[in-house]
Amino acid sequence: MALTEKELTAIEDQLNEENLLITKFRAYSNVCTDPQLKQKCTSIASKHQAHYDQLFSFLK
Repeated sequence: MALTEKELTAIEDQLNEENLLITKFRAYSNVCTDPQLKQKCTSIASKHQAHYDQLFSFLK
């Protein structure tokens, strides 16, 4: 099933948002000195990476 232009645009927008969140939480993790906070930021980045990967799979 082919995606419409509107659906493709929506997926592209969501991919950009997920990518931004991945970048931010990886950066937060890199500067955290508290181990628990560092782990939480890493976990959140991983969650958004999974979202990104799932969205990207719709384009294959």
